[in-house]
Amino acid sequence: MLRYCFTFLLSFLAYTLSAQSGYKITARIQGLRDSTCYLAYYTGLGSGQFFVQDTAKADAQGNVIFTGSQKLPEGLYVISISQWKLFDLIVDADQDFELITDKESIAAGNPPKQMKVVGSMENELFYAFNHQMQSRIEPLQQLRQTAQSDPTAAAKIKAIQKELTEYRKKFIREHAGSFTAQLFKAAAEPEIPPAPLLPNGRPDSTFAYRYYKNHYFDGIDLSDERLLRTPFLQQKLENFFENLVYQSPDSLSKDADKIMSRAKGTEMRRYLAYWMTSRYEQSKVLGVDGFFVHMGEKYYVGEPALWDSSTVTNFKNRIAILKPLLVGKTIPNMYQTDTLGRPMNLHDLKANYTIVFIYSDDCGHCRDSMPKLKAFYQKYKNRGVKIYATDLRRDPKEWRKFIQEFKIQDFTNVIDIHKDPKTAQTVHYTDYLKTFDAQATPTIYVLDKDKKIIARKLPAEELENYFEFMLNQQAKKKS
Repeated sequence: MLRYCFTFLLSFLAYTLSAQSGYKITARIQGLRDSTCYLAYYTGLGSGQFFVQDTAKADAQGNVIFTGSQKLPEGLYVISISQWKLFDLIVDADQDFELITDKESIAAGNPPKQMKVVGSMENELFYAFNHQMQSRIEPLQQLRQTAQSDPTAAAKIKAIQKELTEYRKKFIREHAGSFTAQLFKAAAEPEIPPAPLLPNGRPDSTFAYRYYKNHYFDGIDLSDERLLRTPFLQQKLENFFENLVYQSPDSLSKDADKIMSRAKGTEMRRYLAYWMTSRYEQSKVLGVDGFFVHMGEKYYVGEPALWDSSTVTNFKNRIAILKPLLVGKTIPNMYQTDTLGRPMNLHDLKANYTIVFIYSDDCGHCRDSMPKLKAFYQKYKNRGVKIYATDLRRDPKEWRKFIQEFKIQDFTNVIDIHKDPKTAQTVHYTDYLKTFDAQATPTIYVLDKDKKIIARKLPAEELENYFEFMLNQQAKKKS
């Protein structure tokens, strides 16, 4: 008898440990029939992007059971049914629970209006909060529709907004240890106090912006890696970098370093470094390559433990190319010959402004850009602008044909074809890809009189707008 009890106890402990280490999430959806459902989590890599963790088939009674032997990473998940109708749920340490609802509630919106939770305190809190907020938001939306015809609407809207804020604060305060409270704290906006008065007695007009920016991430715990599996961190980052950070390498680097200084944990640091760096790798904002280099040096090459060795090596190689080509650097010299075979190196060209135009004579985009470049040159050549145009294909016949076709004899047309003085063999001196980052054609650089880079990777159609802006800025400085 003792041996039987001992064997039963071992079996029970083995079962308990197995259940604790795995997950079983049951959704009972009345009205759902024979549908494949998906359990997925928010990736934080883009709006509407999810990672599918598991699939399960609904039975004839609408029961969907997701189960596995390993614990799920914690975060905000979704269950999707037919037509990609989604509803959110919390996955925390307790991963054996049931969600009971119906197909009509899911179709009406997220969160479903009817939802019963069994076995998960976090999901009870999550749905209770959402339902309470929704019960206040619906009349708020109705008031906004009648605001123009109802003179009392503005006061009512303000009262409901205050009630929403107070309810959210109370919920976060009363459930401070829950992940649900952490979620809604992360989504909240900073509350801006009244602006202090300046010595002249007037309110500080810049205070609201500075306070909002400085406290923007107060509600986000960057040591909690569960937030990576929610949409909130990504939304915060997008708004911060789009609307609050001045788009210059120094400002971007300073604010990124502040964020990274608060980030704890390998997964969190990897995500933040990746998100910020990849956003500016091919940015449409001019002159921010310096930020990409800063992030690569500090958080990729500087923290190799976060990445695989090939990623670190790729960053080292990319930084080696970009760093000499940052705005403010003197561009490397380009050794070329002109249409008469004479040396015509880039640094020897005298001009107030030099437009380096690296093209390929068989490139469709280059051909489309040429009329725009010609029009720009005609307008600004009296300002000391010169075009230094080089065909990276190095085909003398096609190069000359291109020059004649577009009638660009006024440009400084050059090609990388030389005769070795010792062997008389044809040699090439220019590595367009590694030295000038000409990964796509045309590649355009704008240089000042000292051949320092003012702008790079600027489309030909944007040259005129850029020059107008630059010349206006220079005029303001002189006045």
